[in-house]
Amino acid sequence: MVPELRPLLDGIERADSIIFDAHKWLSVPMGAGIYITRNTDILDRTFRIAQTYMPREAAGLDVVDPYMHSMQWSRRAIGLKVFLSLAVAGWEGYATAIRQMVAIGVILRAELAAAGWESVNKTPLPVCCFVDQRHPEGRSEAYLHKIAMHVVASGKAWISTTRLAGSVPVLRACITNYRTQTADIEALIAVLDEARSQFS
Repeated sequence: MVPELRPLLDGIERADSIIFDAHKWLSVPMGAGIYITRNTDILDRTFRIAQTYMPREAAGLDVVDPYMHSMQWSRRAIGLKVFLSLAVAGWEGYATAIRQMVAIGVILRAELAAAGWESVNKTPLPVCCFVDQRHPEGRSEAYLHKIAMHVVASGKAWISTTRLAGSVPVLRACITNYRTQTADIEALIAVLDEARSQFS
């Protein structure tokens, strides 16, 4: 969708399958994931169940009944969420939204650095993992957890803790809403600083 970000996914074309959460960057309601595979026969071999009572209106057509290639039989029209979102926004609409979120991610990293929070991951994408440079416990899991809980409890932003490479504790902020603006970043920095002052 965003040609200038395409090099970040170099090699993805060699994957047998890809899973994509449409409820993140595509702003589709929760529960709309996308599974893409180059081996469609895998789905058929894994999930096919022949039942005489199932309707066969598509027999003889170039159509595969959804119940025959998924574990979910009685289903809601989950794919409709993705289709309608794409129909409304279009490819260019999504490209614009993603570029906006990437730009806000740049602002997030700059504002964190200015406030004494150190970004420890290097990516142009709007996912920032960071620690507190100004606090003696600023890299400890317990301290970072308290900071995250304070931010979440404030209701002004949502962040979490995670571990990079399975061992390095960090705070994680991720821009996934196309409506996120500089003012939202400023609010996050303010509540982070408020949390830091409480735990000094």
